[in-house]
Amino acid sequence: MSRIFIAIGVVLVIMISIPVLLAWSQSRRRLRVERHAGVAVLRMPRGHWALLATVALIPFAAISTAAFLATWSPGSELGGVILGTLMAAVGLAFGGYLFLLEWRGCLRLDDTGIEKVGALRRRSLAWSQVTKLTFNPVNNWFFLTGPDGKTVYFVEGLDGIADFAEVAVRRLPSQVLKASPEAAEVLRELATI
Repeated sequence: MSRIFIAIGVVLVIMISIPVLLAWSQSRRRLRVERHAGVAVLRMPRGHWALLATVALIPFAAISTAAFLATWSPGSELGGVILGTLMAAVGLAFGGYLFLLEWRGCLRLDDTGIEKVGALRRRSLAWSQVTKLTFNPVNNWFFLTGPDGKTVYFVEGLDGIADFAEVAVRRLPSQVLKASPEAAEVLRELATI
């Protein structure tokens, strides 16, 4: 019975600490970042992706551990090994991807364009190639769409979001800004911060 209360206590601590830690991470956000050789590097505050990676790993680690420690009926032991290994692999894949974002993930921008550096790939988009600007007022995200229809996201929580707004107002094609007046207005407001 005491194991059940300990397990419930651990789950409650995790459930309460996750939003607290995410709020703490968000509170460290800097609206502006230093530029080096004209390039601003925008990223989520340090520790954000690592926290999410940990959150992703916990349930998979718990299931994997339980699968390896459980007493399986005779003849079905292999099922426990398969389940434990599968859950560990899936958790490591999700968590590893998020840890790679912590290490590499950023958006590099200058007066010529944007380079999105993801966990595994890079993508470049010149300001002149942007065909559409979209603003999500619920989450305060900006979406820049390129000629191939792929988007680059700029979330409110990025370090340097005001730098993005300043460069975007100056460099986005005028027809793109005119086509999305709400997004253009929010960019202008952010650029003055």
